Order: sequence, then C-alpha cells, then structure tokens
Amino acid sequence: MNATIKQAENNERNLSITKTGYGHWRVSCTYRGKTISTTTTNSIAVDDFKSNYGEKNEDNQNRIKLGYIQLCQEIIDDNFPSMY
Repeated sequence: MNATIKQAENNERNLSITKTGYGHWRVSCTYRGKTISTTTTNSIAVDDFKSNYGEKNEDNQNRIKLGYIQLCQEIIDDNFPSMY
C-alpha cells in the first residue's frame, strides 16, 4: 500500500487505534468501502502514527506516514491473505 504524507496526515482511510491491553491495540481502517480491523502489537507503528505533524525519524522520513502505511497494510494483510 502506498500513501502520500498528505493522505496519511488527513487520515483518508479513517485509521483508528484503540488500546485493548498491555502492548495490544485494535486498529481499523476503511478499505474498499468497508471497515476492517485487526489486533496489533506493533508499538513502533502506533507511536509513529500518533506523532506530531511534520515529525521525522532518524532517516528523515515522515513518522505519521510510516505508521499509517504499516498499520493499514497489516490490517489489509490480516483480512485478505495472499493466495500465494
């Protein structure tokens, strides 16, 4: 999945994160007109997505975009497993 910084900061896929327990989050997003979700333990992606606008990591990449792409891709992969 690809996204621009603007798409990630505007949260175009309606990515939402809810803490469910120690080190676990329920993440959901809109994909193909439906809301899909999964449980994740990816604390780095959650922290990245919740970071401040314009904040960059040590590789000079936008943290919100990185977290957004990782979490959305994890949700999509868990709900639509590859046929290969």
